[in-house]
Amino acid sequence: MSVARAVRTVPMKEAAAHGACLLCTVLRHHQMQLVEAIGVKNASQLCNHHAWSLARSAPAELAADVYKRILNDRHRPEAQPKRECDFCAELRREEKVRLSELVQKMNAPSFVEWMRRSGTLCLWHADRLSHILSPDLRGVVAEILARTANELEADLRKCAEQAGRGQHAGSGVLGRVAEFLVCQRGIPGEETPC
Repeated sequence: MSVARAVRTVPMKEAAAHGACLLCTVLRHHQMQLVEAIGVKNASQLCNHHAWSLARSAPAELAADVYKRILNDRHRPEAQPKRECDFCAELRREEKVRLSELVQKMNAPSFVEWMRRSGTLCLWHADRLSHILSPDLRGVVAEILARTANELEADLRKCAEQAGRGQHAGSGVLGRVAEFLVCQRGIPGEETPC
């Protein structure tokens, strides 16, 4: 990449206002910055999702630099192919930072109460967060998941009723359910691609 640009990170408070998983929101923004603006320095490996994201959304110069580097590395005998996408690795690094930030925020009683009432986590990030929270705060995460699942089930019933009447309204709930179940698209989990 010819020019390094600063990445604007989304503060947790701003992410909380979106009504989606807090961590998915900040990681989605970070991913968008990586793909559409700054890239990953010396990226030499791409997964399917990020290869196509670059093709679709990145400035041509950024995408061409990444693609040329990968193509050139194929011809170097000393270049051992890595298995991990550099964009995914950067997102995992950012995820660790943001998980730690959320743990710190969860030490504030007012934030915990807000999370109980209105906060949202996807199953993936709830699990990751639960592994590093104190036992009492793990209970808060379980409450958040139960409330969110109940809300989504109610929204799905409404969506199905509307679809049964031939209305297409409410399909946004399908994206929210997908995010809740499997995390935001393009944010790397531990799954093996099909």
